[in-house]
Amino acid sequence: MTMAARDLVTVARFDARLFWRDRTALGTSVTLFLVLGVGLPVMMDRLQPGRPEFVAAQHVGILSMLLVLATFGQAATTLTTRREQLLLKRLRATGLADRDILGGGILNLVLQNTLLTAVVSVALYALTSLPVPRDPLLFLVAVVAGAAVLCLLGTAFTPLIPRPELAGVMAMPFFLLAGVGAGGFGPLTEMLPGWVSTLLGLLPTDAIADIARIAYAADGTFGGDLAAAAGPALKLAVWAAIGFFALTRWFRWDPRKQ
Repeated sequence: MTMAARDLVTVARFDARLFWRDRTALGTSVTLFLVLGVGLPVMMDRLQPGRPEFVAAQHVGILSMLLVLATFGQAATTLTTRREQLLLKRLRATGLADRDILGGGILNLVLQNTLLTAVVSVALYALTSLPVPRDPLLFLVAVVAGAAVLCLLGTAFTPLIPRPELAGVMAMPFFLLAGVGAGGFGPLTEMLPGWVSTLLGLLPTDAIADIARIAYAADGTFGGDLAAAAGPALKLAVWAAIGFFALTRWFRWDPRKQ
Protein backbone atom coordinates (compact mmCIF):
# COMPACT_ATOMS: atom_id res chain seq x y z
CA MET A 1 0.00 0.00 0.00
CA THR A 2 1.40 3.40 -0.97
CA MET A 3 1.82 6.19 1.57
CA ALA A 4 -1.08 8.18 0.08
CA ALA A 5 -3.42 5.17 0.24
CA ARG A 6 -2.31 4.42 3.80
CA ASP A 7 -3.05 8.00 4.88
CA LEU A 8 -6.46 7.84 3.21
CA VAL A 9 -7.37 4.62 5.02
CA THR A 10 -6.05 6.03 8.32
CA VAL A 11 -8.28 9.09 8.06
CA ALA A 12 -11.25 6.91 7.06
CA ARG A 13 -10.75 4.74 10.17
CA PHE A 14 -10.41 7.88 12.31
CA ASP A 15 -13.65 9.22 10.87
CA ALA A 16 -15.40 5.90 11.48
CA ARG A 17 -14.40 5.88 15.17
CA LEU A 18 -15.68 9.44 15.65
CA PHE A 19 -18.89 8.67 13.76
CA TRP A 20 -19.83 5.62 15.83
CA ARG A 21 -19.28 7.62 19.04
CA ASP A 22 -21.59 10.41 17.88
CA ARG A 23 -25.12 9.67 19.10
CA THR A 24 -26.64 12.42 16.98
CA ALA A 25 -25.04 11.05 13.82
CA LEU A 26 -26.15 7.53 14.70
CA GLY A 27 -29.70 8.72 15.29
CA THR A 28 -30.02 10.59 11.99
CA SER A 29 -27.76 8.77 9.57
CA VAL A 30 -28.11 5.18 10.79
CA THR A 31 -31.36 4.77 12.73
CA LEU A 32 -33.42 6.92 10.37
CA PHE A 33 -31.86 5.22 7.34
CA LEU A 34 -32.82 1.78 8.64
CA VAL A 35 -36.27 2.72 9.96
CA LEU A 36 -37.42 4.58 6.86
CA GLY A 37 -35.52 2.40 4.41
CA VAL A 38 -37.22 -0.74 5.70
CA GLY A 39 -40.45 0.61 7.19
CA LEU A 40 -41.88 2.56 4.26
CA PRO A 41 -41.48 -0.17 1.61
CA VAL A 42 -42.87 -2.76 4.04
CA MET A 43 -45.90 -0.54 4.65
CA MET A 44 -46.41 -0.05 0.91
CA ASP A 45 -46.10 -3.80 0.32
CA ARG A 46 -48.83 -4.42 2.91
CA LEU A 47 -51.09 -1.81 1.29
CA GLN A 48 -50.61 -3.19 -2.23
CA PRO A 49 -49.55 -6.84 -1.93
CA GLY A 50 -48.38 -8.83 -4.90
CA ARG A 51 -46.82 -5.87 -6.74
CA PRO A 52 -43.04 -6.33 -6.57
CA GLU A 53 -42.46 -3.62 -9.19
CA PHE A 54 -44.24 -1.12 -6.93
CA VAL A 55 -42.09 -2.10 -3.94
CA ALA A 56 -38.95 -1.85 -6.07
CA ALA A 57 -39.91 1.67 -7.18
CA GLN A 58 -40.49 2.69 -3.56
CA HIS A 59 -37.20 1.12 -2.47
CA VAL A 60 -35.22 2.95 -5.14
CA GLY A 61 -36.89 6.30 -4.47
CA ILE A 62 -36.53 6.11 -0.69
CA LEU A 63 -32.94 4.93 -1.00
CA SER A 64 -32.00 7.93 -3.16
CA MET A 65 -33.65 10.25 -0.65
CA LEU A 66 -31.96 8.67 2.38
CA LEU A 67 -28.55 8.82 0.73
CA VAL A 68 -28.90 12.61 0.72
CA LEU A 69 -29.48 12.56 4.47
CA ALA A 70 -26.70 10.10 5.28
CA THR A 71 -24.03 11.38 2.86
CA PHE A 72 -24.66 14.98 1.76
CA GLY A 73 -26.16 16.05 5.08
CA GLN A 74 -23.73 14.09 7.24
CA ALA A 75 -20.66 15.32 5.34
CA ALA A 76 -21.86 18.92 5.56
CA THR A 77 -22.59 18.67 9.30
CA THR A 78 -19.36 16.86 10.21
CA LEU A 79 -17.03 19.12 8.25
CA THR A 80 -18.74 22.32 9.40
CA THR A 81 -18.38 21.17 13.01
CA ARG A 82 -14.72 20.27 12.56
CA ARG A 83 -14.05 23.55 10.83
CA GLU A 84 -15.54 25.54 13.71
CA GLN A 85 -13.68 23.41 16.28
CA LEU A 86 -10.40 23.97 14.40
CA LEU A 87 -10.02 20.21 14.00
CA LEU A 88 -9.54 20.52 10.23
CA LYS A 89 -6.76 23.04 10.80
CA ARG A 90 -5.04 20.73 13.28
CA LEU A 91 -5.31 17.78 10.88
CA ARG A 92 -3.58 19.81 8.18
CA ALA A 93 -0.78 20.57 10.64
CA THR A 94 -0.05 16.83 10.96
CA GLY A 95 1.28 16.73 7.42
CA LEU A 96 -1.70 14.92 5.95
CA ALA A 97 -2.57 16.00 2.42
CA ASP A 98 -5.84 17.86 1.94
CA ARG A 99 -7.10 15.13 -0.37
CA ASP A 100 -6.52 12.52 2.35
CA ILE A 101 -8.30 14.54 5.05
CA LEU A 102 -11.40 15.06 2.92
CA GLY A 103 -11.12 11.83 0.94
CA GLY A 104 -10.90 9.74 4.09
CA GLY A 105 -14.17 11.18 5.36
CA ILE A 106 -15.84 10.56 2.02
CA LEU A 107 -14.51 7.00 1.89
CA ASN A 108 -15.87 6.29 5.37
CA LEU A 109 -19.36 7.57 4.52
CA VAL A 110 -19.45 5.71 1.21
CA LEU A 111 -18.53 2.42 2.87
CA GLN A 112 -21.02 2.93 5.71
CA ASN A 113 -23.89 3.79 3.41
CA THR A 114 -23.12 0.89 1.11
CA LEU A 115 -23.34 -1.39 4.15
CA LEU A 116 -26.59 0.25 5.32
CA THR A 117 -28.06 -0.17 1.83
CA ALA A 118 -27.14 -3.85 1.90
CA VAL A 119 -28.81 -4.32 5.30
CA VAL A 120 -31.98 -2.53 4.15
CA SER A 121 -32.11 -4.48 0.87
CA VAL A 122 -31.68 -7.87 2.56
CA ALA A 123 -34.39 -6.99 5.10
CA LEU A 124 -36.77 -6.05 2.28
CA TYR A 125 -36.01 -9.27 0.38
CA ALA A 126 -37.05 -11.17 3.50
CA LEU A 127 -40.06 -9.06 4.53
CA THR A 128 -41.62 -7.97 1.23
CA SER A 129 -42.08 -9.06 -2.36
CA LEU A 130 -39.06 -7.00 -3.44
CA PRO A 131 -37.06 -9.03 -5.99
CA VAL A 132 -33.28 -9.24 -6.07
CA PRO A 133 -31.88 -6.84 -8.73
CA ARG A 134 -31.48 -8.49 -12.11
CA ASP A 135 -28.11 -6.71 -12.35
CA PRO A 136 -26.77 -6.51 -8.77
CA LEU A 137 -23.41 -5.11 -9.90
CA LEU A 138 -25.10 -2.14 -11.56
CA PHE A 139 -27.17 -1.58 -8.41
CA LEU A 140 -23.95 -1.55 -6.37
CA VAL A 141 -22.41 0.95 -8.79
CA ALA A 142 -25.45 3.21 -8.40
CA VAL A 143 -25.13 3.18 -4.59
CA VAL A 144 -21.35 3.62 -4.41
CA ALA A 145 -21.07 6.23 -7.15
CA GLY A 146 -24.14 8.08 -5.92
CA ALA A 147 -22.92 8.15 -2.32
CA ALA A 148 -19.49 9.40 -3.42
CA VAL A 149 -20.94 12.24 -5.53
CA LEU A 150 -23.35 13.29 -2.77
CA CYS A 151 -20.52 13.28 -0.20
CA LEU A 152 -18.46 15.46 -2.53
CA LEU A 153 -21.36 17.89 -2.96
CA GLY A 154 -21.99 17.96 0.80
CA THR A 155 -18.32 18.79 1.37
CA ALA A 156 -18.47 21.57 -1.22
CA PHE A 157 -21.65 22.92 0.41
CA THR A 158 -19.97 23.67 3.77
CA PRO A 159 -18.74 27.20 2.93
CA LEU A 160 -22.39 28.30 2.82
CA ILE A 161 -23.07 26.99 6.34
CA PRO A 162 -22.19 29.60 9.00
CA ARG A 163 -22.32 27.26 12.00
CA PRO A 164 -22.92 23.54 12.70
CA GLU A 165 -26.39 24.02 14.19
CA LEU A 166 -27.70 25.16 10.80
CA ALA A 167 -26.19 22.33 8.75
CA GLY A 168 -29.14 19.98 9.09
CA VAL A 169 -31.69 22.72 8.42
CA MET A 170 -29.85 23.96 5.32
CA ALA A 171 -29.49 20.41 3.95
CA MET A 172 -33.18 19.58 4.47
CA PRO A 173 -34.45 21.19 1.21
CA PHE A 174 -32.14 18.90 -0.77
CA PHE A 175 -33.54 15.91 1.13
CA LEU A 176 -37.12 16.93 0.30
CA LEU A 177 -36.33 17.68 -3.35
CA ALA A 178 -34.64 14.31 -3.67
CA GLY A 179 -37.70 12.60 -2.20
CA VAL A 180 -40.01 14.26 -4.70
CA GLY A 181 -37.76 13.89 -7.75
CA ALA A 182 -36.63 10.30 -7.18
CA GLY A 183 -40.05 9.00 -6.12
CA GLY A 184 -39.40 8.58 -2.41
CA PHE A 185 -42.77 10.19 -1.64
CA GLY A 186 -44.56 8.35 -4.43
CA PRO A 187 -45.26 9.48 -8.02
CA LEU A 188 -45.63 13.17 -7.09
CA THR A 189 -43.83 14.29 -10.25
CA GLU A 190 -46.89 13.19 -12.26
CA MET A 191 -48.90 15.91 -10.52
CA LEU A 192 -46.33 18.67 -11.04
CA PRO A 193 -45.89 20.96 -14.06
CA GLY A 194 -43.61 19.55 -16.73
CA TRP A 195 -40.89 22.13 -16.21
CA VAL A 196 -40.71 21.28 -12.49
CA SER A 197 -40.30 17.59 -13.28
CA THR A 198 -37.58 18.48 -15.80
CA LEU A 199 -35.66 20.49 -13.20
CA LEU A 200 -36.00 17.73 -10.60
CA GLY A 201 -34.71 15.30 -13.21
CA LEU A 202 -31.41 17.19 -13.25
CA LEU A 203 -30.67 16.31 -9.61
CA PRO A 204 -27.96 13.71 -8.91
CA THR A 205 -30.44 11.66 -6.89
CA ASP A 206 -32.55 11.24 -10.02
CA ALA A 207 -29.50 9.76 -11.77
CA ILE A 208 -28.95 7.36 -8.85
CA ALA A 209 -32.58 6.26 -8.99
CA ASP A 210 -32.45 5.82 -12.78
CA ILE A 211 -29.40 3.54 -12.61
CA ALA A 212 -30.96 1.52 -9.78
CA ARG A 213 -34.20 1.14 -11.78
CA ILE A 214 -32.23 -0.20 -14.73
CA ALA A 215 -30.66 -2.77 -12.38
CA TYR A 216 -34.16 -3.81 -11.23
CA ALA A 217 -35.70 -3.89 -14.73
CA ALA A 218 -37.29 -7.23 -15.52
CA ASP A 219 -35.33 -7.79 -18.72
CA GLY A 220 -32.19 -6.49 -20.38
CA THR A 221 -28.67 -7.37 -21.44
CA PHE A 222 -25.26 -6.31 -20.21
CA GLY A 223 -24.75 -4.06 -23.23
CA GLY A 224 -28.27 -2.71 -22.98
CA ASP A 225 -27.82 -1.89 -19.30
CA LEU A 226 -24.59 -0.01 -20.02
CA ALA A 227 -26.22 1.98 -22.80
CA ALA A 228 -29.24 2.84 -20.66
CA ALA A 229 -27.05 3.84 -17.69
CA ALA A 230 -24.77 6.06 -19.78
CA GLY A 231 -27.04 9.12 -19.51
CA PRO A 232 -27.51 8.98 -15.70
CA ALA A 233 -23.79 8.20 -15.27
CA LEU A 234 -22.91 11.30 -17.30
CA LYS A 235 -25.23 13.35 -15.09
CA LEU A 236 -23.43 12.08 -11.98
CA ALA A 237 -20.07 12.88 -13.59
CA VAL A 238 -21.19 16.45 -14.28
CA TRP A 239 -22.31 16.88 -10.66
CA ALA A 240 -19.00 15.41 -9.47
CA ALA A 241 -17.12 17.96 -11.59
CA ILE A 242 -19.26 20.79 -10.19
CA GLY A 243 -18.64 19.60 -6.64
CA PHE A 244 -14.91 19.23 -7.19
CA PHE A 245 -14.63 22.71 -8.71
CA ALA A 246 -16.60 24.30 -5.85
CA LEU A 247 -14.53 22.35 -3.32
CA THR A 248 -11.18 23.51 -4.71
CA ARG A 249 -12.41 27.07 -5.15
CA TRP A 250 -14.35 27.89 -1.98
CA PHE A 251 -13.81 25.24 0.71
CA ARG A 252 -12.83 26.75 4.10
CA TRP A 253 -10.46 25.04 6.50
CA ASP A 254 -10.85 27.73 9.19
CA PRO A 255 -13.95 29.27 10.79
CA ARG A 256 -15.60 32.15 9.04
CA LYS A 257 -14.30 35.54 10.10
CA GLN A 258 -16.93 37.77 11.63
